[in-house]
Amino acid sequence: MPRVFENIAECIGDTPVVSVRHPIVPSGKQLLLKLEYFNPSFSIKDRTAFGLVQAALRSGALYPGATLIESTSGNLGRALAMLGAAFGFRVIIVVDPKVSASLLNFYRAYGAQVDLVTRTDALGGYQSTRLARVQELLAEHPGAFWPNQYDNPTNPQYHATTTAEELLDLEFDLLVGSISTGGHLCGLAQRLRAERPQTRTVGCDVEGSTILGGDYHPYLVNGVGLSWRPGNTDLNLLDLAYKVSDQAAFSACRILARDCGLLLGGSSGLGVCSALAALEETGATTALVIVADSGNNYLTQLYDDDWLREKGVALLEPVALTRYIGGLQPALRREPVSTLEQV
Repeated sequence: MPRVFENIAECIGDTPVVSVRHPIVPSGKQLLLKLEYFNPSFSIKDRTAFGLVQAALRSGALYPGATLIESTSGNLGRALAMLGAAFGFRVIIVVDPKVSASLLNFYRAYGAQVDLVTRTDALGGYQSTRLARVQELLAEHPGAFWPNQYDNPTNPQYHATTTAEELLDLEFDLLVGSISTGGHLCGLAQRLRAERPQTRTVGCDVEGSTILGGDYHPYLVNGVGLSWRPGNTDLNLLDLAYKVSDQAAFSACRILARDCGLLLGGSSGLGVCSALAALEETGATTALVIVADSGNNYLTQLYDDDWLREKGVALLEPVALTRYIGGLQPALRREPVSTLEQV
């Protein structure tokens, strides 16, 4: 019998896994995608938001009628806005111009207030100015709660205790995910390292982000990349990590949409490219990519040919993408990497 839920938050989790059949996957290898866009507000940030909100409600830092303020590049804001409507607290979302118009409409549909930051920081990005605006709003709203997804240890802890439960019985050698705030990937890596030490964790980031080192420059993929390394990002939990171009990430997304009916967000394009590179790098057989969100968020961006032309992005076809992936070098590598048996 179908279960009747009492609250939309109870629908979070238990997302499906799909095996990709496509020529970009090397012969004898398997690429699995865990589709987090089956969560009620269409991303893995539903899990993160619920973990942060649940802990705050228990501690009394958040309660019906209170105000929550957070900086986001997109999905966490939507999830927090949804939960604010479900649990009766006010939500103020601080965003920047990279966020899509559809996401802004989601926030407002759930009753959240949108605060748009338009000034860039010294490096040309928006993260620092968004966080500075959060501090200004906290001063304007005494007693407001800031989840602080970047440094709040509840973020990885929640993924370690809940999301990881859905992975333990799956057969895979490599866990692959975008680094982002470090919350879901590092939480999952911590649990797998304790219970499945033979499983290796592969992080992915976009070229231009400095989480894995290097110089910062602006990039187009939403939901990933920072100009600093958050407290929730523990690189010691990663065995491999790659930095992937906007072009390659978008190309992977468009190929899988066109050929497999899988509509992925740009960060998952980074994950697919990194997973395929890591399958060759390590000799592993099966990689599981955490697909953070849906391409529905980006229909006017990476799935819009006019937008890509405006941004100067020329999509790669499968042969060219495979060649790019074959030349990817890890930005982080822990020895040994030649065979899983050595781990």
